[in-house]
Amino acid sequence: MPHINKLASHIKENASQLAEQVVDEVLAKIDLIISKEETDLAVCMYTTFMNFIGDTLHTREKGVPAELIEWSKSNAWAIVEAGGKVSDIIVRYPPTREVFAELVETLSAQFELSTHDALYVLTRINEMLDISLDETVIAFEKLSDQYKDKMQKEVKELSAPVVPLQDGVAVLPLMGSITKERADYIQEKVVPKIPQLDIECLIIDFSGISMIDETTAYHIHQIGDVLRLLGIRIITSGISPQLALTSVKGGLDMARVRSYSSVQQALQHI
Repeated sequence: MPHINKLASHIKENASQLAEQVVDEVLAKIDLIISKEETDLAVCMYTTFMNFIGDTLHTREKGVPAELIEWSKSNAWAIVEAGGKVSDIIVRYPPTREVFAELVETLSAQFELSTHDALYVLTRINEMLDISLDETVIAFEKLSDQYKDKMQKEVKELSAPVVPLQDGVAVLPLMGSITKERADYIQEKVVPKIPQLDIECLIIDFSGISMIDETTAYHIHQIGDVLRLLGIRIITSGISPQLALTSVKGGLDMARVRSYSSVQQALQHI
């Protein structure tokens, strides 16, 4: 026990130097170059890590520092924002364990630790790294889902903008694949805002549509009916032969809606 107490004191007294050593050796092992800011954050976290290890070797208490948990979560968020994979983080843990194993081996010889004590030190370090890895993966999955939801919401908003063209006239350009989800979004989020824009005539432009089915065509038709009930005149443009055929197959009466080949042509006839 006296030997392990001396090791604990040494680790706490040299926490920052040992942290820098660990960070440098891990980066060297995985041949990774990171920014000075990231390096400083890693050194700061591992300094806390070293101090905590020193404390637990004295008291034999288990647990992990809160800073390690927060650091693990921040690593996950950085990868999510960069569009990376969770494996980008996971690959760093094996070399980190290897570096700590080498460090424990060196310190065990220096402080004449028994095999039992050396194993205890390494076990505590690995327990903390395991918790860090678990927290990182859990945070990555949670943040990734939140980020995807946010991006999908932004895509929906961008894919159905109401664009004013002139006094009382605007265009709703539909782009990409119109799914039932997007049709519902337009009906629930976009349509209620249109009357607030003092629009008398709305051109629904289909020229950017790549795919639409009968069910979605029906939902789009419903959107037009709702707008007409609100006193807004509906004009369509850019309807392809495929879309026209899909609408007819779906039993929709498109003849009662004035339609033009392009937005420009529609504006000329308003």
